[in-house]
Amino acid sequence: MMKMSFSKRIFPAVLLLVATVALSAQNIAVDKVIAVVGDNTILRSDIESQYLQMVNQNQGQPVTPDARCMIFDNLLLDRLFLSQAILDSVTTTPEEVDAELERRIKYFISIFGSKEKLVEYYGKSVLELKDDFKDDIEKQLLTDKMKGKAFSGLKVTPAEVKDFFARIPKDSIPYFNSELEIGELVMFPKVNAYSKKYAMDKIKGIREGIVKGGDFSVQAMINSNDDGSARDGGSLGMVERGEMVPEFESVVFKLKEGEVSDVFETPFGFHIAMVDEVRGEKRKIRHILVKAQTTPSDLTLVADRMDSILHQLRVDSLSWREAVSNFSENEQTKSVGGLMTNAKNGTTYFEKPDIDGTLILSLDRMKVGEYSDVLSFSEQDRTGEVKKGYRIIWLKTETKPHPANLQQDYAKIQSAAKGEKQQKVLEEWIKLHRSKNFVRVDDSMKECPQMSKWVTN
Repeated sequence: MMKMSFSKRIFPAVLLLVATVALSAQNIAVDKVIAVVGDNTILRSDIESQYLQMVNQNQGQPVTPDARCMIFDNLLLDRLFLSQAILDSVTTTPEEVDAELERRIKYFISIFGSKEKLVEYYGKSVLELKDDFKDDIEKQLLTDKMKGKAFSGLKVTPAEVKDFFARIPKDSIPYFNSELEIGELVMFPKVNAYSKKYAMDKIKGIREGIVKGGDFSVQAMINSNDDGSARDGGSLGMVERGEMVPEFESVVFKLKEGEVSDVFETPFGFHIAMVDEVRGEKRKIRHILVKAQTTPSDLTLVADRMDSILHQLRVDSLSWREAVSNFSENEQTKSVGGLMTNAKNGTTYFEKPDIDGTLILSLDRMKVGEYSDVLSFSEQDRTGEVKKGYRIIWLKTETKPHPANLQQDYAKIQSAAKGEKQQKVLEEWIKLHRSKNFVRVDDSMKECPQMSKWVTN
């Protein structure tokens, strides 16, 4: 029921937070400003924290000798984008900043495991953390907007793609392993009306007993389906706005001290709540959660429905795109025709080692264009609960191992050609805007090979 929480360092890195913790534990030399770009500084610790992250991600493999120089070069570029954004009066809206804060919160809660662990680590509430890092988020958004302006309209034509590929030496043409594109259609059981009524009646009865003098804490320990708070009599501790889902906050922040709410519903289920203490904008809250549970028969209904859909797919009375659009309950894949995305490279192409092991046996028996049987499937929903359901897998394409060529690998070659063109545009952008912004680099970093474009004689 809690919203997601946050991290100490917000700048670009994915696990910069972990690296920063490791950095502080190493007792490195006193921190030092090693560059200034406009009104923005770069500290030695900024480099070291990203370097440690790189080491962690390499899992024991050595990093490149000039890794710190590469990191420093990227930090200088980010600060130049930010400085130019300010000169160009680029702005962000409060809504954009808040949305990015929420996104980061949801990500970092997954690292810590819970909002409570995150708050405990920092010794601050979620709202205090948001306030601490709002400025960093705004700067990052300004930087990203300036990057967008720098590369706006950047495209590569088919002729440029062909020219790029023709310039690759024959002995340097990459070799691609077999890759697959995989679609999925996912369905989960719905809570039936009887189960929902049973849950509603149960929590109404609990509330009635409490109103007549029953102990809220005892009832929470006996009946609440929120295991984390039930052990503590339903206590969620002292909370403030922004920490809970909106449906919960809209009720509890209207309650007076000692008041028990009516039954209300959130994505987690049915609740009653009570405020133990009001302290300014904060509330010390207890709640009892009763979830409406799906039944084995609900799961069987989904399996039967999926069998029917599979039959229609196999006899061509229903197209894959229609089936996904009408029936799939995975919103991420549904919007792209059911195609799964490879988290490793951000594309829809998977090498076999990148594929979930539970799918390999099915895929090995399938030919391109075929559908799997109805397969059991489970995933964690937004409430953190593991849902059981079913899915059908479609093998859209499968390539054989081969040297890169324009016919099979146009999208990848196009991406590489665009990257080369983007690098040239970036070099011109730096050359143009370097002179418009004050840049000072500490002598200790001037030996980095990338510094020629930053240091003027």
